[in-house]
Formats: sequence, C-alpha cells, structure tokens
Amino acid sequence: MTSQLQRFISFAFAAADLLIEVGPRGEIRFALGAALTLTDRRDDELIGRNWLDLFDPADRRSVRDLAAALGPQGRSGPLEVRMAAAGPSPGTGQGPARRASLSACRLAGPQESLSCVLTALPAAGDPGADLADIDDFVEAARRAGGEGANMTLVEAPGLVGLAQSDPAMCSTLVQRISALLQDSAVDGNAAARLGEARFGVTHRGGETILRKGLADITAEGARNGIDLGFSTHDMALGGGLGRDELLQAVRFAVNRFSSLGSSAALPGSVTQAFEQMVDTAIQRMNDFATVVREEKFDLSFQPIVAFATGALHHFEVLARFTDGTSPFENVQFAEEIGVIEKFDFAVCTRSVSAMRARDREPGAAPLRLAVNLSGQSLENAVFIRLLLALLDENRDLAGRLSLEITESARLRDLARAERVIQEVRRRGFAVYLDDFGAGAASFQYLQALTINGVKIDGSYIKRIGGSRRDDTLLRGLVRLCADLEIETVGEMVETAGQSEFLRAIGVILGQGWLFGKATPTPVWTPKPLEPVAPPRLRGRRQGVVESWS
Repeated sequence: MTSQLQRFISFAFAAADLLIEVGPRGEIRFALGAALTLTDRRDDELIGRNWLDLFDPADRRSVRDLAAALGPQGRSGPLEVRMAAAGPSPGTGQGPARRASLSACRLAGPQESLSCVLTALPAAGDPGADLADIDDFVEAARRAGGEGANMTLVEAPGLVGLAQSDPAMCSTLVQRISALLQDSAVDGNAAARLGEARFGVTHRGGETILRKGLADITAEGARNGIDLGFSTHDMALGGGLGRDELLQAVRFAVNRFSSLGSSAALPGSVTQAFEQMVDTAIQRMNDFATVVREEKFDLSFQPIVAFATGALHHFEVLARFTDGTSPFENVQFAEEIGVIEKFDFAVCTRSVSAMRARDREPGAAPLRLAVNLSGQSLENAVFIRLLLALLDENRDLAGRLSLEITESARLRDLARAERVIQEVRRRGFAVYLDDFGAGAASFQYLQALTINGVKIDGSYIKRIGGSRRDDTLLRGLVRLCADLEIETVGEMVETAGQSEFLRAIGVILGQGWLFGKATPTPVWTPKPLEPVAPPRLRGRRQGVVESWS
C-alpha cells in the first residue's frame, strides 16, 4: 500500500497519461496509464523493457541527460520528447509523430529508482496549440508591464460558425491568427487563445504589424466568403501599479473579455482595470455579506446512490442563491475576499436544521447529508472552533452527516488541515475530498491527509469511453484508492453506460442526473437499476457504506 502511494505521490504532477518507475539498469519496473496511446503496448507489456526504447532515438540522449542530472531526491523536467515511432498508418510510411512532456524524480528509499510521468502533447499543427493558456498569458503581461507595453484583445466571432460549417478552413485561419500574434508578442507566453473566438497578445510597438496582419487575414477570409468580424481592444499596461496590483488588474480584464467578449465594458489602461476591479469587488463584497447575514440562499439536495443496489445512500447539499447568481462564482469570490468560512458555517447550520426537521416528521426516514467545505475554511481558526462545537452538539448525527473538502481553494497548510480532519473523524463524522484528480494537489492530499473517501472529478466521468487513455487513467485512480482503502464516489453520472463502467471498475457510489437532479426538498424517486455487485478489488473494503452506517 505504501509503495503504491509513494509512486502516485511522486507522479503527482498529476494529470499525467503514463506513469513509469525505472530501475538502476534502466528497466521498467512499474507502468500504469495510457501506454497504448503513447507506446503501442499495454502497461503490463512495458515491464522489463528498457525505458529509453519508449523514445525516438534522436531524443534518447536528452532523456539520459535529464536522468543523469537528478540527485538522490532530485526532480527534473518537463522535457518535450518524441515517442518512438508508431506502426505504419495505412498508405503512409509511418504513423504520425507523438509528442509528450516528460518529468522525472528520484524517490528516497533503499532501492534506487527513477519515477517518471509522461503527458501527451497536442500533435504539431493543432490550431492554437502553441498559444499560452490564460494563466501564463496573464503572468507574461505582468512581466511586460510598464511604459510602452500594451495588451490587445482580439475577437473573431465568425470562427464560431465556421468551426461547424468548415472545420478545415477554421483551423487554417486559427493557425494564421496564432502565428500573427506570436510574431507580435513580447515573448513566448505573451500570445494566448482566450476562448473559441477570442485571443490576446502583449506587445511593445507591434500595433502596425498586428493591424496589417489582421487586415490580411480578413481579406483572406473574404476571398473565401467568410466574414470573421474582427474587433480589437487595446489596454495600456503602464501606470505605476505594483506587481500584485498589476497582476490582479490584468487578470480581471482578461477574465471579463474571456467570458463577455468585446461587449464587456473593458478598461483602456491597467490603472482603469484596477479601479474597475476594486469597485466591482466592493459592491460584490457588500452584496455577499448581506446574503450570508440574512441567509438569502436555499439548500438543494442531490441524491447519491450505491452502485451495487441502486438504493439511495445520501444527499449532497448544494447552495442556491435567491437572486439567481451562480453558486460557483459566488463561492469563488467569497474565497478570494476571505469570507467563505462565514458562508460555509451558515450552510452547515442550515443542513443540521434540515436533518433535525426530518427527524421530527413521524415515520420519516432519517436524512443523511454531505456538506461541502472550502479548503480555505479549514485554515480559519474561528471557523474550526465553531465547526467542532457544532459537531459536538450534534454527535448523534455521526454516521449521517459528512463533510466534503472542495479543491476550489488549495489547502496551503496540510499539517493543520490533517489535524482538523482527524478532530472531525474522531467525533464520528466522515471526511471526503471533492473533485479528486482535477489537479496535481489531489495526490499530495492523499499523502498528507487521512480521509474516508474521495469524489472523483466529473471530467473523468464525462470522458468515459472517449479514449483508451482516459479510461485507463480512471481505472488507475480507482485502483490507487482501493489499495489505500479509500472509498470512491463518481459524480456527473448521466448515462447507463457510465454507470456500468464505474460499477465494473469498483466505484461504490454514484451521483448525477442519471439518478436525479438537485431538488429543493430531499426527496428521491428510485429508478430501475439492475443490482450488480462491483468486482472485488485487492485490499478493498466496502468502506463508504460502513462509515455511514
């Protein structure tokens, strides 16, 4: 069990596609993941092979150098590599080149071993593949900030329809736009694709090149009967703001553009962006404080069922705001301004009240609930004291009430979080990690936190059946949890096929529209699901059901 955990922690850079462990003679000792996608072999067929055989001969020296540079507990990468050539495709000399990002580290221990992760990269020529993501773009704009630096936001709404009607032409035009932005950018991360038809670039004195290039692309589209509808917005990055203020102001403007496009009231300078951001934050802070103080939110309840029987297991509590605003955006904002713990505690107390109200109903089945808590709340001393006091006052609800720690805000002090979690569990209340697998931190949490279970992020569930790689990764997550005797819940289950797959690989509980949507009252109508017991997995216990009983 410990060995498996250590492997995954060392691999926990973590949305990797293939995980391998290499012995001192270069032999592959362990492999898990989408081996077929990257190597044309199953993971078990890689055991005993030399790991350098996985890579294109031209890249093997770079791979050896990466490994040689590691110390006893060093870490290196990512290194972009080409995988060994695939078998010939029909009508061609050889299969398309496969690219991957390689990172490696050495584990401390009696046996010298090299732990590696490989993550597939987009095939060369994918439209927009070489452009930065939003986070890298914002950081590049922050670095370039100063007099003479400008950020230009570009929107081409005609690309949206073109992606459906003529994907090849859409790809060609996106590549043209990407190349133009990169030619105009101050550095490699200063050009980004911010949406399906939205782009951004940070430049110094590159307006002429940019305008001419956009005019040329517009003319090319017109010759093909395409109206791209280009619009641009410029924002000056000079203004004397400090590092943090500049970063926040750029992110504010980019996020507004990414979500609203040119229709947003975008600022003309980074100073104006900062002022807009502050004004918006103050208004939202006041509004949210009123929501929490006056409890202007309702609870909804979504059923979670046992795969083995199809029976209701418990409900997850979801907050719904009476003004119709997005729960996710409100929670994210509350985390940003540091008031999420007040909201979390209000939801906890309302949930306990709902359970007590059900207990007073003659003949009603006891209510079993799971309540979400932001990781940020677990780092607030006042919230922790109030939470533990609430649990002490309601110890008879142990086994019926559980807490789900969300990853919307990353836990910074894992040692402190572990102490709080164990205080909760000692009182008999189960603790789960929500959105497990959504980020690299999930695996660090497994190493540092002793928990009852995890809720597998819905992005994995949605991709079931889409590719062998994704299905293998999901099996690997469940296998890891089984080895660690950690219970698993699958969320966003919408189809019978997804349900069958999850049952077959050993997931215990399921949540999603297949079983029922969230409703204002905790009422559930069972759907006809054939009881199928999940396969026995080594070291597994039926822990979710036990810990709630």
